[in-house]
Amino acid sequence: MTTAEKPSLIPESAFQAGAREGTLGAEEELWLADPGTLKLAGGAQKILAAEPEDEFSGELIDCEIESNSGVHPTPGGVVGDLIERRRVLLGHAGGLGRLLGASGTHPVGDWREQEIIQKPHYQRLKAKLGWLIRRNNTFSLHAHYAVEGREKAVYLFDRLREYVPHLLAVSVNSPFWQGEPTDMHSTRTLIFSRSIHRAGLPEPLGTWENYARYVDFAHRSGAIDSLSEIWWDVRPHPGLGTIEVRALDAQTDTRRNEALITLAAALCDVLCREHETGDLQPIRPSREIEENKWSAQRYGMNGALSDHKTHETVDTRKAVESLFDDLSNKTDRDLAPLGLLLDEPTESERQLEVWRDTGSVVEVARDVADRTRTSAS
Repeated sequence: MTTAEKPSLIPESAFQAGAREGTLGAEEELWLADPGTLKLAGGAQKILAAEPEDEFSGELIDCEIESNSGVHPTPGGVVGDLIERRRVLLGHAGGLGRLLGASGTHPVGDWREQEIIQKPHYQRLKAKLGWLIRRNNTFSLHAHYAVEGREKAVYLFDRLREYVPHLLAVSVNSPFWQGEPTDMHSTRTLIFSRSIHRAGLPEPLGTWENYARYVDFAHRSGAIDSLSEIWWDVRPHPGLGTIEVRALDAQTDTRRNEALITLAAALCDVLCREHETGDLQPIRPSREIEENKWSAQRYGMNGALSDHKTHETVDTRKAVESLFDDLSNKTDRDLAPLGLLLDEPTESERQLEVWRDTGSVVEVARDVADRTRTSAS
């Protein structure tokens, strides 16, 4: 088959299948480690062979496994699934002599020791991207929001880009890489979205035709074989009919999963209403959003963000508080879980606290594994 004859990767029913708008789902990436050394250790492929494909999937390396929720109307239902999946994985991990953990990067893991799983998709990526993809030992939380209508989906995509820095700031959980502190609160962002093309903050699309044209270009040129090879911080998922928020570090505490999914859902609620009422807001240029994303990556909640309207600098915490207040006035969704994101330190701050107290990155990894276990109890 010539490239010109390749069928479209976008289903004809994309965002037009009558899905119940506002329903939610999520995917959580977790790691496996040796209980003695706390280094990353394989076992995911053995777990996958024993579990349903719709609940767990492989993610690049044999020390990483992804759990997938069902579809629910509320964040609580989604997180209930993720907690149950953690319990299943903890049982398998114990049987394999492994620890299970959830964080944006593994504090002491060495990417050079990891095995790419025997799955055609990831073997293709290994051949295409080589060192870059082998180095990508990162772990994320992805939130899905169902949208009805292609132009509405594009509007949500374009607008959500502005809030990637806020989402990242409250979710940072990766201050270590290869056993060293990086001075970043989200090293995952540095390793994944800033080093691999088709990842990170995307440019606005403007129209559905622009999205379809880009996918056609990337597919027919041979750049991608599936839509899953577009790794933007926010992306349309035509197969599911969702907008997928991918800017979040994996969270150790499952309560934070609920808070972050609630935040993503509330943002999407408000943006849907903007589109439906014709109250369309300006689409911010990537170069401005990138400045704020850098601050979130570097400082988490302790930095500053630039206001897109006034161009004045605002403490990140105040910017997040202001966003939460604005959402509370524009959505009927229960926003009580958001309080956790302001009342408690970020997961990266917790990791750094353990490191300062113990002087050991190994103990940081142990603490993450301990809290991953207790958070599922």
